[in-house]
Amino acid sequence: MSIQIPVGEIEAAAADFGDSAYVLVSSTDGPPRVTHSIVGFDGGDMIVSIGRRAAAALAHNSAVSVLWPATDDQSMSLIVDGTAVAPVDADGGEVRITPSGAVRHRPATG
Repeated sequence: MSIQIPVGEIEAAAADFGDSAYVLVSSTDGPPRVTHSIVGFDGGDMIVSIGRRAAAALAHNSAVSVLWPATDDQSMSLIVDGTAVAPVDADGGEVRITPSGAVRHRPATG
């Protein structure tokens, strides 16, 4: 089950999860790159830090997902999809992401 979050409400929804999340970037030559990062917000965009391999992948595909996993306080995860819009340094560093959509998603049960 998932619940859509309007783009304008992503920052408020993320505040419930804390400031750290996982950044997922498509890879050109293998599995996706996953980076743990502190997430900041600026004018609706997210600001994250990534490493050099994730930066190299973003040079080929600017699609990004950011995941805040469910916690003891949260019964659902928050997943935000977006596009990296700032130039990405080949060595990694800060990246600006413009969100395109978000959902709260219930974890699988066993």
